[in-house]
Amino acid sequence: MKWSVALMVVLIAFSSSFAGTYGIHHPTDAVQESGSADESTYIPEMRWLSEEHPLISAEQVEHYAGVGISEGKRAVIMYENGSVSYDYFSSGNDAYDLIIIAPDDWKDSLAPLQQHKESHGIQTMVVGLNEIYGGTYFSVQGRDDAEKIKYFIKNAIEEWGIEYVMLVGSYYRLPMRNAVHIWEDRHRLVTFAIPTDLYYADIYRYEGGTIVFSTWDTNGNGVYGEVYEGDLGENDIIDVYPDVYVGRLACENERIVRNTVEKIIKYENKAYGEEWFKRMILVGGDTFPGWGVVEGEFMNNFVADIMKGFSFYRIQYSQGNLNAVEIEKALEKGAGFLYYSGHGFPYGWATYAIDDENETWVGRYFIPYIAALFNGYRLPVIFLDACLTAKLDFNSSDLREDGVPMPINATFPCFAWSFVRHPYGGAIATVGATRVAFTGVDEEGPHWGAGLLAASFFEAYQETDILREEFAGAQEAYANNAPGDTFTLQEFILLG
Repeated sequence: MKWSVALMVVLIAFSSSFAGTYGIHHPTDAVQESGSADESTYIPEMRWLSEEHPLISAEQVEHYAGVGISEGKRAVIMYENGSVSYDYFSSGNDAYDLIIIAPDDWKDSLAPLQQHKESHGIQTMVVGLNEIYGGTYFSVQGRDDAEKIKYFIKNAIEEWGIEYVMLVGSYYRLPMRNAVHIWEDRHRLVTFAIPTDLYYADIYRYEGGTIVFSTWDTNGNGVYGEVYEGDLGENDIIDVYPDVYVGRLACENERIVRNTVEKIIKYENKAYGEEWFKRMILVGGDTFPGWGVVEGEFMNNFVADIMKGFSFYRIQYSQGNLNAVEIEKALEKGAGFLYYSGHGFPYGWATYAIDDENETWVGRYFIPYIAALFNGYRLPVIFLDACLTAKLDFNSSDLREDGVPMPINATFPCFAWSFVRHPYGGAIATVGATRVAFTGVDEEGPHWGAGLLAASFFEAYQETDILREEFAGAQEAYANNAPGDTFTLQEFILLG
């Protein structure tokens, strides 16, 4: 029996009892940072979507300068007390628009995608990892494979004028950088690693009036993206603005590459202008029963107000239809977007009934259910406002922690990627978190965390219908609106 079938059987067998370890973390009191003796700044509650989370907090930032890409143009971005300005500059040549980076033995399977993109006027080049490591196109720079890839992207920007990067490969086939958050617990330092593709998008930073390469290791100790709680250590200086539009196809093998390429080509050739695309599926319940607003449904409705011109299929606890069957029916009909707000796991999602003090899981939807989807090219882009759904290093230990007996050690496709890799339907792309997430939502709307990034993502759609630009626009807007939070920007990735 293949591991994928075995995983399906195990998840279905235990779906009624597990998915409980990652319960809600009841929020602490709202934080107030003192200014003068007679004034303070209110910071909305940081509500973690998991009981197991890092002991971090977002800091107030008054001013900084970074480098990013906005509307296809690179700029120095100045932030000053909530005001943002852009100083655009030229980035040189325009030989290519898109580079696809993948293991060398997959290049032939990616050739149809290259041809498809070029037929639509997108100059595309497929580059093998060994070509990068061996210096086929540019001199090799970098201390490890991830940094060599990042330097290659920098050179491709400056020499070829690229704007888009497609990474093809799973967590184990194409390197993923781990950013590190460090805090003190019982007089010992705890290290929390966050797999992130923002590392490959954030090529530059601004230092002393000069644009420089962003190593994510400014303290030079070989640990990348370090953020210490308080004064425990020297933070790495990172610029969280993306400088290139990055997404990943987390393919495990060449068969998945071929299936995914075929799926993308079919979608891009047939979906444009279809009536089903103007439908949007909204899924949510009460993420934190008894705490203020009904967060999941509130965020569903908040996003609906942003997405003008769409009709909405609400699958919510208050509608009485929050169940897997209703979700399957909605996806089969086709939709341009699906937005879920609630709790998440590497293998699915689930949330709570409104004001349910017992916190009983409702609306559960797991990886095995995706296999039953046959929605063809009627594929949504899915934003998963939740924990862990894009945990690309999902493995047996995650299931054991949730009480699922796994006698073998194995790795599995995570929930977010399972939608994209499904050959007969699912989704064309997903946005999800590689680790636990937090949110800050009250009756005024989302203030930070997963909820604010979700709202920023759908607001960016009002400016562009190019997915990678939409995601980068959301990252940029989030950095401007919540400049003290690198955690959220690092953990959310685009798959597709």
